[in-house]
This record gives sequence, C-alpha cells and structure tokens, in this order.
Amino acid sequence: MATTLEPSVSPLLGLPAEIRRNIYQLLLAPGTEGLIPIRTEPPELYKARNACLARRRTRFRVISDRVRSGSSETTYMGYKPPDIDTGILAVCRQIHGEACHTLYSQNTFDFDIDIESMVPFFRDLTPAALASIQSIRFVKRALPYCKDFDKCEWRTACAYLANQTKLRRVILAVVGGRPSPVWGPPVGHREQQGPWSMKDFDHIIQSERMEWARQLMSIKNLRTLEVVAALEHCPPPRSKDMVFFAKFTVNIEIGFSAYLKRVMVDDPYSS
Repeated sequence: MATTLEPSVSPLLGLPAEIRRNIYQLLLAPGTEGLIPIRTEPPELYKARNACLARRRTRFRVISDRVRSGSSETTYMGYKPPDIDTGILAVCRQIHGEACHTLYSQNTFDFDIDIESMVPFFRDLTPAALASIQSIRFVKRALPYCKDFDKCEWRTACAYLANQTKLRRVILAVVGGRPSPVWGPPVGHREQQGPWSMKDFDHIIQSERMEWARQLMSIKNLRTLEVVAALEHCPPPRSKDMVFFAKFTVNIEIGFSAYLKRVMVDDPYSS
C-alpha cells in the first residue's frame, strides 16, 4: 500500500535522500565554477530591494572616500548567478536545512576586494550554514597603496577565518605591479635579484611589509590554496617600497605561493 503524505508535508520529502541531494545539486550548485559574488552595497539599495524581509543584514561602516577618509554606513549583498535557483529553500524547514548544505558547501563565495563584507556575511549565517562553507575567494590590494583601514579590515577578516570557519579551499588573488619594460632599482639601492627561495621568504615574511601575510598564514588545514597574481600597471620603481613591490610581484605565483602552501595546506604537495 502506497504511503500517503500529509498535505502539510512536501511531496519532495517522499523521495529517497539520494535523489533529493541530486535535485539540490542541480538547482543550487549546477556549474563547475560555482562563484557567488558577495559585495559591499549602499544600505539604501539594500533596503529598497529587501523591504519585505523582516530579517536585516548586518550593517557596518566603510571608508567611502579613500583620499579624505570619509566613511558611510553600508551592508553586503549577494549576487545570485543565473544558473542557481534558490526557490527550493522556501519549501519547508527540513528541505531548507538539507539544501542549505549543498548551497554553502558546493559553491565558492567571492569577496574580491570587499574584505569588509566578509565578517558580517559569515556572522549572519546560521551555525550550520557557516560550518558548511568550504571555499572562498578574495583579493589582497596592492601593497604600496594599502591604508590603515585596509590593514585593519584584513587583520579582522584573517582572524575570523582562522578561528570561526572550517575552510578547505582558498583562492587568493594578490594585486601586483607591472612596471614599464625598462626600469632598474634606484642608484645605490641593493635589492634581492632573481626568484626568492624559501630561505629568502623566511626572512622577508618577518618584515613589516609582510605583516598581512603572517596574518593570512593563521588560516590552517586547507586542502587547496590557489594563489594568483592580479597584475596592474605601476610607475617605474623609484623607492625601496616600490622596488620591493615589483620584485614581490615576480614571486607571487612561484615562491610566495609555495611558501604559503607549506604553512596553510594539510598536504602542500597535493595543492
């Protein structure tokens, strides 16, 4: 005799769990890339698009004018890719709980340069959703142009990721500088030439310039770490900081990537 579900119970729950998981996968994580952008948005835009929602996202203040350091209140906004359909999350409480794991564990949450959005986003998640997140992507701004508030936001984000999440994959884009084809260190300035070795990085990583990297390395037990250089044009180096920046750029995807994996990845040779 066939089992009859109560009217208040979704027929979807009558399917075997394996089939339900396949449905969640098709709706919430259908692509191989699976990037879900999380960006900083003005609070007025957030309120206009979410006026019917009772639950409010955490608001925070960011520097809105990098020259005069003016601040404004804002919040984060998630941009749903067109191939993801989150309607199934509203079916019932049980399906929401089951499907949320697929949404948060099978996609990569991309914060780009909006580091200030990271902690508020994670704090607004349920404990189960936060524990499900496996993969994130973010960008480190160009070293010579980082302000004190950038450093504070980076330090706060790294500490939270290290202590409150169980990440298995991190994609880190580090902004590097590509000077004009012909350039050289300032006259009288001695700078390390050629690729940096692991021993070089043991020394370099202790410098004040690389404090951000020491904070990043507090994130442990990753399965995969991908470090890529996001190259931008920079003027010919005429100072020690800019020469270091140009030399560091050359080493981002080779020496620096290997150095981070040695500390942050469970098995650095498999990443």
